[in-house]
Amino acid sequence: MATNTVVPALLVEMEAEFSAQLRARTPIGGTCSSGMSLYRKIIRDNIGGVLRSVFPLFCRCINEAEIRELVEVYLSRHSASQPEFHQVATELLLFMRQHYPISPHDLALLEYEWLMYAVEIDDSNVPFPQKISLPLGKAAEVDVACNPTLKMVALPFLIQEGEPCYEDGEQLNYYALYRKHNNTLYQKQLSQLDVQLISAIHEQIISAEQMLNNAALSLADISLRSWLETNNNDEILSLKYIG
Repeated sequence: MATNTVVPALLVEMEAEFSAQLRARTPIGGTCSSGMSLYRKIIRDNIGGVLRSVFPLFCRCINEAEIRELVEVYLSRHSASQPEFHQVATELLLFMRQHYPISPHDLALLEYEWLMYAVEIDDSNVPFPQKISLPLGKAAEVDVACNPTLKMVALPFLIQEGEPCYEDGEQLNYYALYRKHNNTLYQKQLSQLDVQLISAIHEQIISAEQMLNNAALSLADISLRSWLETNNNDEILSLKYIG
């Protein structure tokens, strides 16, 4: 028989007081126990550590005082309760999207860094690449699938040697972010045609023949075969013989 568990009112009150004391910018009442002081420091150090680890490019754009202020504002205004590292990173991004004064470029940088982190911790298995050519008449025997960790992103800046470059005006730059079979993080700049072709495959498996037929109006047959082989070698896509 199912039973309903009721949390005692006193425990609810104590938890609320503990959370308020933990999140307050300065200790409520001006002082707190040594244990609470230590816990307040640990929480702030942990959140600051997540910021510096997951968003290093963004953190280089601000100083230490601004990082500490961001942590304080996050604690006082955001109600996240998940302590896991990846949850804190996600909650920080959500908070800055919704409640923190931040420029569109800085927000795009944060989202780019979060996507790189998401790719890194994605537990999908990336298959070992098969070196496959697509001779005429064999396309129906080959399946095409995207790398399971692949994320595509449009950025208002270029990425050059891992750093944002803002010398490209307001033009959007497209990138594939993914992990290779050896767990190496990789990013590749994409053309609009790349984005169109990859989007046609994303989250499904199609035959190379079907893709050749679908793209016949926008890309010559021989060029698409070369495109498939190149992106298979780069591990953005996976080509595999059927059967």
